[in-house]
Amino acid sequence: MTTPSEPMPPHDPAHDPGRTGTTRQASVAHPRNGLGIAALVLGIVAIVASVTVIGGIVLGIIAVVLGFLARSRAKKGQATNGGVALAGIITGALGVVLSIVLVVAGAALFFGNGGNDLVTCINNAHGDQTAIAQCNNQFQNKVSKGN
Repeated sequence: MTTPSEPMPPHDPAHDPGRTGTTRQASVAHPRNGLGIAALVLGIVAIVASVTVIGGIVLGIIAVVLGFLARSRAKKGQATNGGVALAGIITGALGVVLSIVLVVAGAALFFGNGGNDLVTCINNAHGDQTAIAQCNNQFQNKVSKGN
């Protein structure tokens, strides 16, 4: 304790007089970069999963949405990874486009090789499993011959 003749030490607001040796840190807001990272990861997975069609479309759309939310945070100064968010938007969009291209190409290939005949044959089978199996065999023979 100080005596009245000794001057009081200057007040240090960072020093907590209740605890010895501890200091209070000023509260620092950390960047909220999780959405941008999630967008990029989902975008990459959407490209890989585009062969499953649904995976590419669903994950790609989610990646694009998260990417735009993350870009919004970056513009407001709440996040520091606007470039990562943009990459998430781009990869997510690529996953969606690739999935759509695969669906269109698959449909064109199917119907270009007698898919209409298969569909008509199966509809005419009226649920008869033997007739449906025969339709499938005819379709496979047609595709293997290249007609």
